[in-house]
Amino acid sequence: MFQCNKCGEKFSKHKNLLIHKTKCVKVSCKNCKQNFNRLSFLNHLSTCKQDQSLKLKDHATFKLHKTGYGNTLAIYIKVNNWTSIENMLRGEKENMRSLLQYVIEKLGSIKVQSCLLLKFIKQKPDGDTDTTEIYKVSQMHRLTNMFNFEELVKEWMEEVELSIDQFTQRGSGWVLQTVKVLEIRIGKLKEHSGGCASVKLPPSLKQKKSLISPLCSKDCFKYSILIALHPINNKTKGRITLYKNFAHLYDFRNIDSNTPLSAINTFERRNNISINVYTLSPDESEKVVPLKINRSQQKKHANLFFYKNHYYCISNFHAFIKSGKSWERFYCYACLSGFRNSDRLKDHERECYQKAPQRAILPGTGKIPTKCKFRRLDKTIAYPYVIYADFEALLVKSEKALTKNTFEYQKHEACSFGLVAVDWRDEILFKKFYRGTNVCEKFFKTLFHLRIILNQHLDRNRKPVSLTDSEREAYAKATDCYVCGAELFADKVLDHCHLTGKFRGAAHNQCNLMMRLPQKIPVVFHNLKGYDAHIIISGLKTNLVSKIHVIPQNTEKYIAIIMDDFLFLDSLAFLLSSLDALANNLSDDEKTKFLIQMFPADDLPFLFSKGRLPYEYMDSWEKFEEKSLPPREAFYSSLSLKTIDTDTFKRLTSIWSHFNCKNLGDFHDIYLKVDVLLLASVFQNFRATSLEQFGLDPCHYFSTPGLTWDASLKLTQTELDLLTDIDMILMFESGIRGGISCSMLRYCLANNKFSETFKENEAESFITYLDVNNLYGYALSDILPCGKFEWVPETQFEDVISSILESNTTREIGYVLEVDLDYPSTLHDLHNDYPLAPEKITIDDDQLSSYQKEIVSILESAGMKRYKTQKLVPNLMNKRNYVVHERNLKFYIEKGLILKKVHRIIQFEQKAWLKTYIEMCTENRKAATSQFVKDFWKLMVNSLYGKSIEDKRKHSKVVVATNGKQAQQQIRKPMFDQFYILDNNIAIMKLRKFEVVFDKPIYLGFTVLDLSKLNMYKLHYDHFLPKYGSRLSLIYTDTDSFIYKIQTQDLYKDLKEFDYLMDFSDYPQAHFLYNMKNKKKLGYLKDEMNGQIIDEVIAIKAKLYAIKYGTNSKMTAKGVQKAIVKNVISIEDYKDCLFENVLSKHKNFRLQSRHHSISSVEINKLSFSPLDDKRYILNDAVSTLAYGHYRITE
Repeated sequence: MFQCNKCGEKFSKHKNLLIHKTKCVKVSCKNCKQNFNRLSFLNHLSTCKQDQSLKLKDHATFKLHKTGYGNTLAIYIKVNNWTSIENMLRGEKENMRSLLQYVIEKLGSIKVQSCLLLKFIKQKPDGDTDTTEIYKVSQMHRLTNMFNFEELVKEWMEEVELSIDQFTQRGSGWVLQTVKVLEIRIGKLKEHSGGCASVKLPPSLKQKKSLISPLCSKDCFKYSILIALHPINNKTKGRITLYKNFAHLYDFRNIDSNTPLSAINTFERRNNISINVYTLSPDESEKVVPLKINRSQQKKHANLFFYKNHYYCISNFHAFIKSGKSWERFYCYACLSGFRNSDRLKDHERECYQKAPQRAILPGTGKIPTKCKFRRLDKTIAYPYVIYADFEALLVKSEKALTKNTFEYQKHEACSFGLVAVDWRDEILFKKFYRGTNVCEKFFKTLFHLRIILNQHLDRNRKPVSLTDSEREAYAKATDCYVCGAELFADKVLDHCHLTGKFRGAAHNQCNLMMRLPQKIPVVFHNLKGYDAHIIISGLKTNLVSKIHVIPQNTEKYIAIIMDDFLFLDSLAFLLSSLDALANNLSDDEKTKFLIQMFPADDLPFLFSKGRLPYEYMDSWEKFEEKSLPPREAFYSSLSLKTIDTDTFKRLTSIWSHFNCKNLGDFHDIYLKVDVLLLASVFQNFRATSLEQFGLDPCHYFSTPGLTWDASLKLTQTELDLLTDIDMILMFESGIRGGISCSMLRYCLANNKFSETFKENEAESFITYLDVNNLYGYALSDILPCGKFEWVPETQFEDVISSILESNTTREIGYVLEVDLDYPSTLHDLHNDYPLAPEKITIDDDQLSSYQKEIVSILESAGMKRYKTQKLVPNLMNKRNYVVHERNLKFYIEKGLILKKVHRIIQFEQKAWLKTYIEMCTENRKAATSQFVKDFWKLMVNSLYGKSIEDKRKHSKVVVATNGKQAQQQIRKPMFDQFYILDNNIAIMKLRKFEVVFDKPIYLGFTVLDLSKLNMYKLHYDHFLPKYGSRLSLIYTDTDSFIYKIQTQDLYKDLKEFDYLMDFSDYPQAHFLYNMKNKKKLGYLKDEMNGQIIDEVIAIKAKLYAIKYGTNSKMTAKGVQKAIVKNVISIEDYKDCLFENVLSKHKNFRLQSRHHSISSVEINKLSFSPLDDKRYILNDAVSTLAYGHYRITE
């Protein structure tokens, strides 16, 4: 045994003792007096070893708000109420100069940015005013001396003024009232030593012989420009004396030896030239990436390379970018893709320049495969241990007005945590529940102690291989690796399960290593991203963590956290329901599995349902000492706008009594234990189902879409070709359009003869709400692209179009086309409700009707505005460069659209490769006997679409720096964008992303979306419109649903005629339409109201509608708190909005985090307004026309 000489803990292995000592031993820093464990202390020394005389302090006019890693990061702040940007600049410019001069004297070179808190005000018609506040963060600027200060301030002010103009443009009513706060954010820049002349290029770039380095110790930007614009045929091209005579031709004011990227824009404007700048990828892969691109190339143009703060002239861009034996001669400046002729490059640039400049990393480049298939067999190995955990918090009362309409009323302070560690046999090996102060520090210490315990447990339970005679013979005869299927050679080894000793097969040594037990330990929270991650990140100040990596959604929300040996996962990313609902879907036996390990059997009947805490009542530590359960009213939640019901309160009272709770702290502890155990029951059940059905452990993934994607590839054994042509990628990207959501008839009243409101003297009419069973799942089971993508030569366009129009069956070869289509005016009336070929467009002000312009005026007089954004709009206008699937094109032409021109065609092989997976999930869902398993199979289909449409361009890069060395690495990168300091030794740093890896089959998402629209169009145009003609009116549609008004004598008898399309399994069994024939079948329509009579619909716009049926109503209002819609808003509010132009505001309550500090806020916000710009609305406020309709211009 090995014993720690500090704490006395014993270990069976010396390596476990060494791991323990890195966390156990405390070392005190002599400079800053902070305590660290040994591992953190070594990292800390790099930023705290400087002389204390160099320590930053408050400035004469700026307060030092926060510092990080000694002086590596600093934020200076000044609070005031300047009345304008000009006044702020006039009063503070010299103070900023003095501050930056002081900081540079202390730190040397820095990167700096400004942050302004701007307060805006607007006058309302009733004389009242609204206010709002926004932060404006500038770009990060490099500053080595004060020569560029004037240019720096000018750049800052231009950025701020542009932001203000965008916010206040076009009569929004907002006016800048004050500049409340001025922040100066500073990062110490550790320059590369030796100056410009000493910088050495990586060998891979040097051998290209395409870069010219100015032979100077400063002014490298200036001479790189001159070298680029005035090429000289001389062996010593970098000698600056050759170019000094050209310097007078350009305005180099404020361009010194350390020109920041931000100054280049000004230089370009002054001199009417264009400049592109490139650098190396921050992952140190030596890939060149765009750093700054000018999309408007001038006659005078320069390409520069920026490396270790030194500029080079790129003398031969082709040679600079070219890799290997590529035949491309022309390269795109923005994505660095190559082309064989200039015409193709020009065509490419028209699309590419609409995207952010990012290097396109295509399949076949480096280690990126050209095939997409299931490769990660290591994900079939289940994690031996999983930790389930939860934090609870006190909701401390706060009274803080953040803006006039936003009020903080609670601050969340962590007060407890609970965790259990579960092994591969579903046994709880370790449990810890703590309530008290310093929650995060206790949590991290528990985790790192637990890691030792689990390592020791694993060592004790490892089993050697135990071979039977038949297995020994099978191993001897094996010639192929059971893991990868390739032939075995000298590296043949025997692979076995280390937990059971079971022989798995013969494998390559490398494959055997891949199949080892996972090394990290998953820690699962429910709603990690939305809540617990904030507590974890804010708690990193304890200095117990040495390395952390986050999978960000943005700088504030993290999908997963990888921390030392732990992998933090969010169960809500897999199971999209509350823990309460998930637990209720489990049987009592499934919940007993873990509850019985911590509670006696006679306790269990009280614990099968999730408990309740009076969260908002528990606002101080003293509440834990209260001797009785508070009244039912104390369980009120502002998020749900209600308290618990009487039955639930009785159950809580019985729990208090049964467990003999002495105080509210005891009750809280029981709640926390049950919460964690129910989470373990739910997620272990989910893992077991996934492992049983697909052989995949969800803990290897961050969310369900990734799991379902691998499950489908593994089950079908499909190999998909990835796109290796950047123009094909751009073409598919431009064709991706989401679901159609639109209101066509904004108010409708039915005259249903089965309703109590029926009027005999008026024509009969019905309203029906029809919804398609799993529309995307239906499209996924269709014939889909899978490989052999090729451009069709222009000479074959006519033949392809003929084959598309003449074929009545799907073929092995499919097509996606870029075409021009005309929409004849003769079709406008017939197609007005549901126009074909929707487009993503922006509706300009001059396209609005007089009614809509009047509504805009009402909004503006109330201090609001219409935001012009691109939306998916079904319209009757002609289409240009429209990317469309062949089957959609065939349908559009059959319905009367005219094909005017074909620009491009991609052909590919296609097959229904996902059909077996979709059908298997559907059948298993039907056969499932528990709700939990039914939901599992539903989830495994619904989540698949999400992965098919993944946009990797939007992925961001966020770094959590836990020591000064990590912070310095990020600051030195040209991509360093912004930061905020959490603690002296923790900072969140954001980097701009300048490359994107196209390793996903985006053609799949495009096809699913287009085929889904085609299925909806077929329902409307081939079934309902022929049946009813002008008696059919589409009121509203949302992706997979129709709300129709139908003039007929008996809608339900009509629906009987459509039973070949309908799923009536959810109708009441007594209803004559009820049958189980098409239960849950993909693509079948179901009545969303299950036969209940709809009397009235108010559909103001997309995602804002109300349906009245009998004495009940169904209401939807996107962006409004669900509890507000359910408990506060009435159907009359919708009518007032539509007919009286009432702008309804309501108080919304939600959780909010800023810099990972959680608070409860009350926001008084606009719930809905009558303005809809997806249709041309007529003066009655109800009837609409699709844009492009001939009647609009009559």
